[in-house]
Amino acid sequence: MPKSNLDNIRHSLAHLLAAAVLEKFPDAKLGIGPVIEDGFYYDFDLPRSLAPEDLKGFEKTMKELIRQKLPFRGRKVTTAEAKKIFKNQPFKLDLIKEFVKEKKGLTVYETGDIFLDLCRGGHVKNTGEINPDAFVLDRIAGAYWRGNEKNQMLTRIYGVAFNTKKELEEYVALQEEAKKRDHRKIGQEQELFYIDETVGKGLPMFLPKGATIRRELERFIVDEEIKRGYLHVLTPDLARLELYKKSGHYPYYKDSMYAPIVIDEDEFMLRPMTCPHHFQMYLSRPHSYRELPMRIAEVAKLYRYEQSGELTGLQRVRAFCLADSHIICADEEQAVEEMGQALDLIEYTNDVLGLKLGKDYRYQLSMGDRKNTKKYYKDDAGWKKAENLLRKLMKRRKVDFEEAKDEAAFYGPKIDIQMKNVNGKED
Repeated sequence: MPKSNLDNIRHSLAHLLAAAVLEKFPDAKLGIGPVIEDGFYYDFDLPRSLAPEDLKGFEKTMKELIRQKLPFRGRKVTTAEAKKIFKNQPFKLDLIKEFVKEKKGLTVYETGDIFLDLCRGGHVKNTGEINPDAFVLDRIAGAYWRGNEKNQMLTRIYGVAFNTKKELEEYVALQEEAKKRDHRKIGQEQELFYIDETVGKGLPMFLPKGATIRRELERFIVDEEIKRGYLHVLTPDLARLELYKKSGHYPYYKDSMYAPIVIDEDEFMLRPMTCPHHFQMYLSRPHSYRELPMRIAEVAKLYRYEQSGELTGLQRVRAFCLADSHIICADEEQAVEEMGQALDLIEYTNDVLGLKLGKDYRYQLSMGDRKNTKKYYKDDAGWKKAENLLRKLMKRRKVDFEEAKDEAAFYGPKIDIQMKNVNGKED
């Protein structure tokens, strides 16, 4: 069965979940219920906290609805009609306001005659197309409305769904195996790292054993880079706000940067990247073309403001270390050669760590969008040339890669290395 139909099944199950929750809690307030990788979720404002037995009850109700072969019917509605339908649903009214502002059409979908939701569609024709033994509600979490921690915290119910019972069982078995190798569990059991609420969320502290592992990895990569002609430097963890304005980063990254620190009537920022530092270092004196390429590298501490609900162990943090480098080249030919050598370094490092190209990671050519001048620097000719150079490099290396639109950095396209985690998913 094609993935698009599986997405329709998962989206339909999200509606059935909402119907089941409303049956138990008629006054529940509905958030959103999108399809996600492996399943779906729906957000609710509920009168009480949920327990695991509640999920079993919702599952039972959903399976009963599936067996009724309820049809899904969609229709367009006016703004006034939508507001009337969802007059007691504040989160739906918030969405309606946003859609109207963005001049998006409004549609609602009915599940039989038992449930009506504000939705753009993507459903099965009727619930009989859903295998009642191929889904499960697997966990409960908290989630801020619209992902903003200043908004109300809602209850999020996650579900996983597949075409067949066998696929579901294989997924559950994989998840159980992944739990045994969860880095948060291992980190605690082996005393590798520690995150303390008093110190702050997303600010990991490495215990002696963890610090030893990190130190060995750092020594390995620094020594390897020096062998390959990289010039290792040290730059400060903060800089004047003016530096990020000069580099062009600030307008694009300010939402993920910490607030300015005022010192002596000047503003400083904890750095989220080293690019401006390294380029200012390069500009500190005149250089001859004979010095190029110049490979400036650093194992740098970086700080990024991540939403509280997105923080996860060492995978999503607010303070981290990055083996970062910036290479200044004399011309396009040299730039392409240097990019190839950088990929050689990446593949060598991954090979030492036992990670194989095509199995554990893959390449993605992340492209821009010429029309999106708010997100990307305006230079159509430059973008076209850069994208073509990267595409030619990847083809010359004879490796598989995918092109992804609207995934570039604000200043240009890039080659991303998409790594799989212990769950087999890309981070």
